[in-house]
Amino acid sequence: MFSDNLISKEDLIEYKELTDQNLKELDLAKTQLIKKLEECTNENYTLEMGNKLKDFLSLKDLTSQVLHSLVEKITCNSQGDIRIHYNFVNSFQ
Repeated sequence: MFSDNLISKEDLIEYKELTDQNLKELDLAKTQLIKKLEECTNENYTLEMGNKLKDFLSLKDLTSQVLHSLVEKITCNSQGDIRIHYNFVNSFQ
């Protein structure tokens, strides 16, 4: 448009500044939305884990069904070190 002499150089600069400002605002909004999405995901994970734990805390015996729902696998290396791979994030690691 500028090269075709449809708008002036001042109008082009003003338009560019407005566009840059809009991009900054959109980028900020995007960052805030991503942060909120992560918070919601973490909150949902926490709620789901809490509900599962409520069920397990009321159990008096550890059955194989309960164990299999909590543990993905157990490995042991040649030095005898045992590692438990949980089906959830283990905050103790």
